[in-house]
Amino acid sequence: MNKTLIGKEKYLFLINDSSNELKVHCENLELVKDKKLLQYNFNNFLLVVFPDKSIIYKKFLPDNYVVKYRPAFKIYKDKLQDRVLDGYKILKNESDTYYKTDTHINLKGNYIVYTNFINKINSLFNLNIIQKKITILHKTCELSSLNQGIGDLTWSSNLGQQVLDSVIDSYYFTNDFEFFYNTYTIKNDKKIRFLNYDLIDETLQLENNNEFANWNIISKYIIYKKNVTNLPKIKVIIFYDSFLLNILPLYLELFYEIYMIKEIYSNTFINLIKSDYVFEFRVERFLA
Repeated sequence: MNKTLIGKEKYLFLINDSSNELKVHCENLELVKDKKLLQYNFNNFLLVVFPDKSIIYKKFLPDNYVVKYRPAFKIYKDKLQDRVLDGYKILKNESDTYYKTDTHINLKGNYIVYTNFINKINSLFNLNIIQKKITILHKTCELSSLNQGIGDLTWSSNLGQQVLDSVIDSYYFTNDFEFFYNTYTIKNDKKIRFLNYDLIDETLQLENNNEFANWNIISKYIIYKKNVTNLPKIKVIIFYDSFLLNILPLYLELFYEIYMIKEIYSNTFINLIKSDYVFEFRVERFLA
């Protein structure tokens, strides 16, 4: 079954996915489970919600798809109140923040969210975190050629037998930090550590196996970094998903101690790590 929906002006969207993104936004389908909401009991917490591409670019959907609803976001917002940062409000008046040929946010959009995230936590928790200024560059290319796991809506596994007029997209990048996902080679003499879910450091073992930060590795290991700087000595957990990958290096520099876990919010990890603050970044279609 095709998972790529061809929209207007060569914009591609996700369809027939397990999260029923278009049914949620067009038909008000509610999939949130109460037991997941009940686990959110950590006080120093903020949830950052990335809007689905079908919300941000709804004007490019075929005419028979009319996006009107955000039921899951409303439920989480009612529960968590000011501890939710709505990416839609941040991005709705910005241009070119998501890829045309991929489901994800691009670096331009992610940097806007990053800036607003820092402003939010500084205000909410009386912190003084300073954002890193970067220069964002741009080129047009086929995303799949970049070896960064993007361009997913052009892959044959999603496209099926459909034929596209073009797979060229706008790609935003920077020279101000080294890209991490699918390119970072794991080395034991570097500050970035890879911990198993019992917090045991397995960085050396991964180096000996010539591993790099691919999907399997980041899904299996906690990425940990301790920044020996003048940062306030706070310990932070960030739960994240694939939307954060193109800007992950900036978040690794923000706090004195940071644990990045590619999972949804989990009190098991919070109790194990005993962090001062917990932040979760989740794309809207995965609010359940």
